[in-house]
Amino acid sequence: MIRALVMTHGDIGLELVRVVKMIIGPVDGLTAMSNAGLSGPDLQAQVAGWLDDGDGDGGGELIFIDDYGGSCASAALIACGGDGCRAVISGVNLAMLLGYVTWRENTDNRELAAKLVQKGREAITLVGGR
Repeated sequence: MIRALVMTHGDIGLELVRVVKMIIGPVDGLTAMSNAGLSGPDLQAQVAGWLDDGDGDGGGELIFIDDYGGSCASAALIACGGDGCRAVISGVNLAMLLGYVTWRENTDNRELAAKLVQKGREAITLVGGR
């Protein structure tokens, strides 16, 4: 199974994961982490700890972040290194997380990451208005 971490500024990720579980029910392998009050090295250490705590089934890991270029992105990229079974996806939204839960069992990590980026883009649209 592909595990996922939602790492964001403040409690955005915690709330997104809570809503996913409210919609779908219990979801194994999906967790959230906030960067609140953590230095860059501390945040990187927490991500590395999450990666090390994997279940070892070789499915891979995804890390969703809220904004590219900040402390969450830096910590995730450094902790993941060049491991091909790990992907960092910026711009997390609810549609992406619902897609993750739906597709993670039957899709490899690289394909899943691409599908989730597309799903996230499709979820961003102007509704009504001009």
